[in-house]
Amino acid sequence: MKKKNSKKIMENPIMVDQKKVKPLRLQKSSEELNEVKVFVIIVALIAILIGAIYGLTELLMGDEPTTNDSVVAGEINYNKVSVGTLLNRPYDNYYVIVYNSEDDKAALYSTILTKYMQKSSDKNYIKIYFCDLNNNLNSVYYDVNGDGKSNSKATKVEEFDFGDVTLIKVEKGKVKKYIENYEEIKEILK
Repeated sequence: MKKKNSKKIMENPIMVDQKKVKPLRLQKSSEELNEVKVFVIIVALIAILIGAIYGLTELLMGDEPTTNDSVVAGEINYNKVSVGTLLNRPYDNYYVIVYNSEDDKAALYSTILTKYMQKSSDKNYIKIYFCDLNNNLNSVYYDVNGDGKSNSKATKVEEFDFGDVTLIKVEKGKVKKYIENYEEIKEILK
């Protein structure tokens, strides 16, 4: 009989162990399942938050015009000068028209200069440069005295003071003539 009892005792621990193991496995898998659920919920909340921020940004910012970020080759205009380089051009004799591009008569000056430059392919014409007083570098030389006239006695850059339009004739780096009258400028640049 002892054998039978021992078998029962032997069978019981195994069965008891099997019963205990099953609930432990279910309990571990349910804990893992809960962790996965929490992770998925957190990821979903983060995605919803990012989407909400993006939507809010689009709503507040609206449709802004897109900029064209393409690269454009620069262009150098050798006919334009600043007041600071007005007296050191590479020619012995030349004209510089110093003007305010926002002046009412700027279009007239432009027409005269365009006609002169079309004729200037002839070697007898004197080279002409442009100096716009609306350029930030040049604006400090515009109507310094407040009288609208140029300082016709200026010999150095620091002494320059220009009105709305001035034609300057430069010879060998020195100012030879100041012309501020439209009719005279028109006559010289025929």
